[in-house]
Amino acid sequence: MRFVQDGLVPVLVGVALAAPVAFAQTPAPSTAKPGPTTAQAAVQAPARVPLNIARGVVKSVADSRLVIDLGQTNSGPGAGPSAFVMDAQTQIQRLGRALSPKDLRVGDAVTVGYQMQGDRAVASRVWLRFAGSAGAGSPSR
Repeated sequence: MRFVQDGLVPVLVGVALAAPVAFAQTPAPSTAKPGPTTAQAAVQAPARVPLNIARGVVKSVADSRLVIDLGQTNSGPGAGPSAFVMDAQTQIQRLGRALSPKDLRVGDAVTVGYQMQGDRAVASRVWLRFAGSAGAGSPSR
């Protein structure tokens, strides 16, 4: 029995010390699927286009078109567009509440987030601002 105890204790100590090292080096099984190829990724998620911002006062509005007056400080050859295309993805908001193009009035102060698509400025978001509203002639919202 003494022979078993003398030989068994060093073996158990060695296993206890070596086990954490052995398990730490074992790679975790991979459950992740390989990622999509570059062509697949381009189809799944279009590249993000920077959002441009324009501020002004509504000159005219229709269901799919918004024209704003950029004011004297923003006009000139380097100024951004003043006419925007609105589509089904365009979000119009005031104080976090969703609105429709019919809620926009001439004289409303707006901020437009847009992206250039070719030579067209497509509005992705339109925020109604407080300052610069048409005052007495516009109904309160």
